[in-house]
Amino acid sequence: MTVYQSVYLSCLCVSYLKFITAVEEGGRLNSLIILGDRRMDITLKRIANALIYHTNPKALLEADKKITAKLKASMPDLTQLEAKLKQERRELSTEELASFVERLKTKDITMSIMTEMKRAAPQLHQALVGERDVYMARGMNAILSSSLASVLPPSSVSGVIYNSNLQNLVAVIGLGHIHGVGNELKALGWKSLPLDNVDRNI
Repeated sequence: MTVYQSVYLSCLCVSYLKFITAVEEGGRLNSLIILGDRRMDITLKRIANALIYHTNPKALLEADKKITAKLKASMPDLTQLEAKLKQERRELSTEELASFVERLKTKDITMSIMTEMKRAAPQLHQALVGERDVYMARGMNAILSSSLASVLPPSSVSGVIYNSNLQNLVAVIGLGHIHGVGNELKALGWKSLPLDNVDRNI
């Protein structure tokens, strides 16, 4: 595994840690927490189907090379560090890894990776990203447009909350889903709120 692959995989792990932090914070605020993503077993089956029947391994490897090249171009000092690690025969330290992971978490790099994946393996991208974008957006829309009684099992919340409507919703989603979820919400009639109108004290 290259240094670039290590950094990218670590970035994925850090993203999941942020979801855990969001759940912990929501619990601290006594918020109703709803897992809005599709069930993992369904997603894994869809990914397996896409990989086995609809993905060209050579195209996927070529996409990996392009992604690595883009990462190298965006972080030239990582190339220097990679050479140094080979010379010193050591792995990335925790501090070095954390530093590069933080720099990787930008919208531009994430969208670049998604674009390459979609081009090389459209069915895989659809199973991993596209279908889940639609699922999450429609779930958010359902939660805010009807009473909780229609979207939650009776045992999940107290009677008072259960028969009411939510007034506010905070969604925590990965960078790779922002564009797709946003487009689906717009198709469902949602409007974008200018950042100037957002209450920074919420």
